[in-house]
Amino acid sequence: MDKTELLGKLSMEQFKTQSDYLADQIKLMITSEEFEDGFVFPNENEFCKMLNVSRGTLRDAYKKLATQGFIERTKVGTYVKCRDTIAMQGNYSASLELATTDEMVEFICSFEPEAASLAAKKIDDVGIAKLENLMQLCENAAGDYDALNAANYEFHKFIRIQSKNNLIISVLNAYYDVFDKQIINTIYLLLKENANNFKEQALIQHRQLVEAFRKRDGEKAKHIVYDHLQQDLKTYTALKHHR
Repeated sequence: MDKTELLGKLSMEQFKTQSDYLADQIKLMITSEEFEDGFVFPNENEFCKMLNVSRGTLRDAYKKLATQGFIERTKVGTYVKCRDTIAMQGNYSASLELATTDEMVEFICSFEPEAASLAAKKIDDVGIAKLENLMQLCENAAGDYDALNAANYEFHKFIRIQSKNNLIISVLNAYYDVFDKQIINTIYLLLKENANNFKEQALIQHRQLVEAFRKRDGEKAKHIVYDHLQQDLKTYTALKHHR
């Protein structure tokens, strides 16, 4: 057994406990809104009988969900937290998983362009060279969906890193994974072999963005990123309406 296989045996997925599985399933039903805001779970005895699990298993699952911010446990019962309450309590991780597509769109259009503007002002010559290399990787991968998607991800991730603000980097990196999965991946999957026009326009905007960074023009970088996002969202909306 090689080192990779040996370390792979440590994967928690292979050893998921019954309480972990139950917590994951409940969370999935919360994020999909099958369990609406304020949904009250049955009392523990009834719920354990329904699920055929022990009280210890149910309580462990509840503890995990409460720690993540999805549920509230009180003396009178356990219920699903309201999304507004989760947001007001500053639980970004839970809010991210509960976000609607519209909320994600509004968030990224508000913050990603500003992060690019900051990055363009802070980037150094070494960063410019790295950004140009990442741009070239995007160009070289234009004919390969998987390679282009991966290169595009790294290109935008590097720009966020150049903001040199750990709070911005953390928030936007966590968010962009969801945006990339729900929006960008959907675009390419729906377009499939007819993505050439979309990809070419995206690459043109990438080139313009690199040029703005060379000039340390934060305002120009902000507008290019905003237009780039609007193109993604316009394409996504059009494709979803024609499915």
